[in-house]
Amino acid sequence: MSTPSSNPFADSSNPDPGQLRAVAITDHTYFYLLFREYNLRDHIDGTADLLACDADWLAIDATIIRWLFLTVSPDIFKTVVREGDDARTVWGKINGLFTNNKLQRVVFLQQEFFGTPQGDQTLDAYCLRLKAISDELQDLGFQIGDELLLSTLTAGLNEDLGNAASNLTLMTNPTFERAVDYLRLEERQLKGVRTRAVHTALWASGNSVLPHGGV
Repeated sequence: MSTPSSNPFADSSNPDPGQLRAVAITDHTYFYLLFREYNLRDHIDGTADLLACDADWLAIDATIIRWLFLTVSPDIFKTVVREGDDARTVWGKINGLFTNNKLQRVVFLQQEFFGTPQGDQTLDAYCLRLKAISDELQDLGFQIGDELLLSTLTAGLNEDLGNAASNLTLMTNPTFERAVDYLRLEERQLKGVRTRAVHTALWASGNSVLPHGGV
């Protein structure tokens, strides 16, 4: 009884190296689909016996490395790739680099999202900042729901608007957008109250100019 060959090119269904060299890699979006389409998964999942691989296998491995070089930043490629690395090693290094950076970015943005108070910012500036951080987190796969966005907003409001935010609990089905609209009105009213208070104080001290026609 013959022993099955560990050489992946013993199967005639494997691709031709020349065919792969002609692939326009920049026209493809997902490497995993490309590996499946051309039966290349054993180049990156470690299932092939590299000692038994022939010249065609090594040529295709080099082509995959060239694909990776053409689709990532040259600086990133030079940072992680070493001479003698096979396609599986290069694939693992690049994936690991992006995964680690992604996790670090998520942690940093979470800290910024939950730890950014309004302070002296206007309401619009504060809301835009929170929304921008939440959008970036969602792009990285960390979902920020409307309820969490709303609770973070109210928790970080300054003292003036913080008092007004208690009224949000009276709102039916509150959303981030509806809460912002309400708080904008409150902010406008507060500015009006401050302006009138300043004018009243100036009038009382005699520093205000009398209206036209006054005596």
